[in-house]
Amino acid sequence: LLAVLGGLPLRAEGVQRQLRRRGDVHVLLLGDPGLGKSELLRALARLSPRGVYISGNSSSTAGLTASVVRDPSGEFALEAGALILADNGLCCIDEFDKMGSDQHALLEAMEQQTVSIAKAGIVCTLPARTTVVTAANPSKGTWDMSLTLAENLKGVMSEALLSRFDVIFLMRNEEDQNHDSALSRHVVNRRMPGSAAPGFAGIVPAAIEDWSNTREFEAGSTR
Repeated sequence: LLAVLGGLPLRAEGVQRQLRRRGDVHVLLLGDPGLGKSELLRALARLSPRGVYISGNSSSTAGLTASVVRDPSGEFALEAGALILADNGLCCIDEFDKMGSDQHALLEAMEQQTVSIAKAGIVCTLPARTTVVTAANPSKGTWDMSLTLAENLKGVMSEALLSRFDVIFLMRNEEDQNHDSALSRHVVNRRMPGSAAPGFAGIVPAAIEDWSNTREFEAGSTR
């Protein structure tokens, strides 16, 4: 909600009115795998009128900022990247921990909200007034509560980039044997109709209440 609504940019008074402080709220989602961070980012990208969703493991610096291409006439031209396409919108970056050194392309865009290009004789500054929402996993795969934030993110991102985020959400998967057993039985029953055999019933304690819906209800046969 903070990322979608954002805020108002502030300008200094007097002769320093050209100095602008961004009003967009950058959000970082941290946590264990399998908690729906990717689906949340996809939903945010669809919700924003100018939302862009990208995956960090298949993105490059040129894909984030801008690339130089040849037009049909043979002249060089700029092709906008994700940050520029999401101007006045949302840029959702998934798998942020797998981007490597390409993360540094976000430093200028997240603070000054511009992208400076100097390639093939083209020198320009493009607007990138976008809100960045990213999702990343800890360096060890799962969050270690005995370690600090910087230690859990060691090798994932630099401290300079971490300071650009205004809000950091931690999403943890609490271990619950009863919940995990019911979830496993629900998935197996959905995929294997004949799985409710005595051999499988021995794996999951019978005392655990199955909170999942019946197969008939999920198929829409009951109202």
